[in-house]
Amino acid sequence: MRKSYTILLSLAVLLSMVMSVQAMESKTIDRSNGASASADWCETNGDITTGKYLSVTETDDGTDIYLEIYTYGPDYWSGKSGYIFTEDDVFSIDKKLNSASLSEVEIEVCNWDTGETETLTVNADWIGEDVISKDSYTSRSQSGNYVWKSSGSSKCRDASATGSINGVDLGVCSYASLSNFKSAYMSMEK
Repeated sequence: MRKSYTILLSLAVLLSMVMSVQAMESKTIDRSNGASASADWCETNGDITTGKYLSVTETDDGTDIYLEIYTYGPDYWSGKSGYIFTEDDVFSIDKKLNSASLSEVEIEVCNWDTGETETLTVNADWIGEDVISKDSYTSRSQSGNYVWKSSGSSKCRDASATGSINGVDLGVCSYASLSNFKSAYMSMEK
């Protein structure tokens, strides 16, 4: 009986040691890759400026699309905006940032002043221009037994864009860009 008790006690101690080592050594890694395109169509007549802004970001999870339509003058600002997330294949972009395309999607926008909503159909195409600029970063921090590390890189290129809302051409684009990015995050407890 005493021999069985000793064996059980030894096993319990050994098991608790293994569990504490596993608990003290945990690691979490998160990676994200994606691409984005944005465009701003802006026009000024006298002291009145009107514009439309469109942003599209695609990751492994799906595609985020944001649309804003605005008007402002010396003493007022009004507009409407909307956002959708979709897992449908509505956005394509060249890996070298030569071109991108957003097929027709419907976005419900909300008027900032009245709160009224309406559904708009938007689509756009981008053509990459000029040279590609690159950027990267790494960071590391530690607090006690915890360690955090992150790194990322991105490529960006100016572009021209065309598009329409409800079939109405958006005209000459003021500014547009294409980009892709990679990021990684790691947290570890020793």
